[in-house]
Amino acid sequence: MTDTDLMNNDKFVLELIEKSEKVKQILDDSKKIIITTHINPDGDAIGSALALYHFLLSIDKDVWIINYSETPKLYAFLEGSENILHFTLMEHGKLIESADIIFILDLNDLSRLREMASIIESSQAKIVLIDHHLEPKSFADIEIIDTDASSTGEIIFKLISSFQGNKISKQISESLYTAIMTDSGNFRFQRTDAALFRIAAHLIDCGADPVMLYDRIYNTVSFAAMALLGEAMANAKLLFNDRVNLFVITREMFSRTGAIEADVENFAEKTLMVDGVEVGILITQLPDRDELRCSLRSKANISVREIASKFSGGGHFHAAGLRIYSGNLEENIKKILTEVEKAVINF
Repeated sequence: MTDTDLMNNDKFVLELIEKSEKVKQILDDSKKIIITTHINPDGDAIGSALALYHFLLSIDKDVWIINYSETPKLYAFLEGSENILHFTLMEHGKLIESADIIFILDLNDLSRLREMASIIESSQAKIVLIDHHLEPKSFADIEIIDTDASSTGEIIFKLISSFQGNKISKQISESLYTAIMTDSGNFRFQRTDAALFRIAAHLIDCGADPVMLYDRIYNTVSFAAMALLGEAMANAKLLFNDRVNLFVITREMFSRTGAIEADVENFAEKTLMVDGVEVGILITQLPDRDELRCSLRSKANISVREIASKFSGGGHFHAAGLRIYSGNLEENIKKILTEVEKAVINF
């Protein structure tokens, strides 16, 4: 089965073919390329960036990945992750300004790049946006957006596959498998279908090791992370007729266990483990700054994206998130629970 066969009967394909031709044209005339993604990057963001990075290196481009946030240790095993740069204005401002192309992945609003956004806006570079989130804001020269895709990694796979004659390497396949696996909830979220499994199978044929990748991402944590999860689960609360499961992680929990912010990466999925729970909530009081992060997960037809949007957050139907930068912890929890209750009652 060829890469092209994997995209048959996809309504996105015709648009992708047109957009990929435009990308090819600007790549032909460009040498210096920057890749970046959103703050606090997840598996889809890191995997997609690394896959594109390896592909561009293979066609002799000068390419850098520059992210506002540090790379989570969880994904440090992926080849090339050691080359991802942690943005500082002094070190990387001029590099971004001098780029020929800037690829922005897995986000639909420049504000999610924080201080990098204004530098990119003032750059003369061509901007290519690749994303799968709903309601994107228009800011790029070329937008490759598929809101039906499981992940940005799936779109990157199709883009790379559209460049005829370029075989997907082991490094690319591992990066893309990571992106797709993590953003599809390990192949269980709504957009998981037979076509996605065919892509996953192809990536395995190209060198991705599904057993190793699952083990590194879902079965490898520090003892401090395990202790933190234990505290969160021990203090979990079932609410609204046991249809909602709430985890709250406080600064005191971080202090007691010695865990760090990155350790909560896969905790949100655990909130849906309880039989009968339809909405899972993970509220994290960050240990080093006045910020509250809330990750929402759901089953059936309850849209947590709508809940997150009430707080200027976003995401997907079954997986979304939001941030709150001020206010008392308990008061903010009450505000979030009020919106969750409305969603559950209306379902």
